[in-house]
Amino acid sequence: MSLCREEAKPYAHGMKQCQSCGMPLHSKKVGDCRGTERDGSKSEKWCSLCYVDGSFVNPNCTLNEMIDIVDDALKRDGRWFPMRWAARKQIPTLERWR
Repeated sequence: MSLCREEAKPYAHGMKQCQSCGMPLHSKKVGDCRGTERDGSKSEKWCSLCYVDGSFVNPNCTLNEMIDIVDDALKRDGRWFPMRWAARKQIPTLERWR
């Protein structure tokens, strides 16, 4: 079964998110944040920070490393603790880490 054929997990308000880091696959500020498949098409499951040309940017990244990467990024962006806590709890439920 191709991982790319399944739908990304939607946020409560219907927005899809990366199944590796939890980043929205589309944002008003940045636009389309989807990664790319080998054929150049946009991924429906992975963001451009995690997935390029049909492969993970960091294929050896562990769950704990991803949690730390996301937490550090949210901290740098000035996100408040409850959002960071929620991300830490959600990442293990994403498809890449199940």
